Amino acid sequence: MSDDGTLAENKLILLYLLQKMNIALSNNDICQFVMEQNVMDYFLAQSYLSQLVNAHFLDELTENGTTRYQVTPSGREALGFFENRISPWLKNAANEYIANNKSRIKSEYETSANYFPEINGEYLVKCAVCALDGTQIMEVDVTVPTKKQAQIICTNWKQNVNHIVSDIFASLIGTGKTTPKA
Repeated sequence: MSDDGTLAENKLILLYLLQKMNIALSNNDICQFVMEQNVMDYFLAQSYLSQLVNAHFLDELTENGTTRYQVTPSGREALGFFENRISPWLKNAANEYIANNKSRIKSEYETSANYFPEINGEYLVKCAVCALDGTQIMEVDVTVPTKKQAQIICTNWKQNVNHIVSDIFASLIGTGKTTPKA
């Protein structure tokens, strides 16, 4: 395939991956796919992502230092016209990556924990979990005195969200192992 053909196919596979995943993907997730499959190197991936954003085929979303990409309507239209230019092996590689990683990525995307400095020197920690349809199940906001505590809470929330949410619901509806005394 010519260099122009490879360039086009590489951009198309990025659009294909993002459209088939059907959720915004982080830069890390995209790079993991392209590098594991030896599709392109990190620098080419960054260049193509930037070009796709500039062409309005991708939206670039940045939240708390994480950049995520999602396909725009123009990107979906372009992919519809040119998807047949993606080689079958490359589509299969993308489909395999999606099958093996979609639930993990979706879980990471639907669980958030962030902290923000307050004027008084304390830190506001916001932890949330959403259902698969995007509706928020729970948000917990806590103010702590140190950045270190805020970081620990964020890490623990992300690693133990199912257990924490289950314990909170059990306590709220009175089925928890320990019941607070009034």
